[in-house]
Amino acid sequence: IGCKACALACDRDAIDFEQNSKKINIEIGSIIVATGFKTFDPSLLGELNFQKYSDVITTMQMERLLNNDGPTRGKIVRASTGLPPKKVSFILCVGSRNKMIGREYCSQVCCNLSIKQAILIKKENPDVEINIYFNDIRAVGKNCEEFYNRARETFGIRFIKSSIASIIKSDTSDDLLIRGEDIIEDALFENKCDLVVLSVGIEPAEGTVELSQMLNISLDQNGFLLEKHLKVHPSETSVNGIFLAGVIQGPKDIPNSIAQAESAAAKAIALISRGKVELNPHIVYFDEEKCNLCKLCENICNFNAISLSKEKLTLTQANCTGCGACAAMCPEDALYIPGFRKEQISAQTKSILSQGKSEHPLIVAFLCNWCSYMGADLAGTSKITYPSNVRSIRVMCTAMLNPSLVFETLLQGADGVLIAGCHEQDCHYDTGFIKAKTRYESMREMLIHAGINENRLKITSISAGEGERYAQVITEFKEQLEELGPITPGEYEKYVIKQKPSKASAKLDEL
Repeated sequence: IGCKACALACDRDAIDFEQNSKKINIEIGSIIVATGFKTFDPSLLGELNFQKYSDVITTMQMERLLNNDGPTRGKIVRASTGLPPKKVSFILCVGSRNKMIGREYCSQVCCNLSIKQAILIKKENPDVEINIYFNDIRAVGKNCEEFYNRARETFGIRFIKSSIASIIKSDTSDDLLIRGEDIIEDALFENKCDLVVLSVGIEPAEGTVELSQMLNISLDQNGFLLEKHLKVHPSETSVNGIFLAGVIQGPKDIPNSIAQAESAAAKAIALISRGKVELNPHIVYFDEEKCNLCKLCENICNFNAISLSKEKLTLTQANCTGCGACAAMCPEDALYIPGFRKEQISAQTKSILSQGKSEHPLIVAFLCNWCSYMGADLAGTSKITYPSNVRSIRVMCTAMLNPSLVFETLLQGADGVLIAGCHEQDCHYDTGFIKAKTRYESMREMLIHAGINENRLKITSISAGEGERYAQVITEFKEQLEELGPITPGEYEKYVIKQKPSKASAKLDEL
């Protein structure tokens, strides 16, 4: 209320009502993002009449009522009458697992929370009749299934598998009427109750979109911050030194939030305690003399490793993951990864094709280091039989593959080019394979323009454990190329090389 009594009582002068907000810069070694969540607003579902009827509340409001420090000192009462309810109904999955409102995910905590609250109500007043209306009970967690069984068998809480249509007020009494369909009985129902508790789902916290843009971390399909890898790096992000903890990464309960927070803290401490950042040798380097400040590299980098300010390109190598997407986009070859420069990869293709085509059709495969290359290796170590017509070239990511390399490979006599990377959701570089697929579509159009059959170029995903799939892809591509026949110089109807006026050498990637 602004009485300022707290400022007068504080003998340390820690409270200053005249203080204005200001921006400050803090140098840090790591960031842990743990901004929490917000609950779904049930007023968006008009049929539930939340806010219209005071006796329709959420699980968060019920939690306050159950708390000994809450407004009713732990006593459960109806807001409309101030009296204890005789019939309480819980409706689960409000704002979760609902395609109609674009929230198909499970919020993880709603079932257990509602069961816990129902048991606490029963302990306070054993005579209360409690119904829980659910789609599916997901009692996930240690001893939670036993907790669910105890709610039914010991406390007599009734669970009804149903689809709720509406909550309305009775015309003849103060009761609320819940209308819906009993899935098990295959029948419609209209049940009376005094108090309805909506088990609301979890949503990303306010400002998560702005935070993701600030930190340059992608959002998943549900609006939560995207982890580096769901299974093996759940607390890490695609940006080195930034970690996730809790529901900011996705719905989870308190034990899982604590475990992830401990993981994030341990990783942050390990990073800071070293005193220096260890860089991967396979990261991008920059030739300032070649750069024309076109900004293509800045636009394609999603790791915040490249920025352009005051007509100068700044490369933050600590943020670079080495996908090479920026190097593939650079029209002046100003960006490069040692060991994977365009001319180095080109030299490998020339070496392969200069030996002549001992087999037809001859396939040159550009394989991602993290997945498809390992898949090819697994096919060999597992003694899986596949055609010997393929020659493999390892790249860190398919996103680093410059279109000119594909055309050069075909011009030099390869009958087909295979680009094999990670599965989209498992890409080591987050969006690397998506970028490669986008570039692939453009390359197919360029092949058509040049009079080359676009089916001589193929892109696919192969994981490190898919040796059988690698063999299958090679076999099918070989059969496809056999139908097309050998590639010949006469197949080209138009030039694919465009001479740069200011350069002596041709640039394939200018098309």
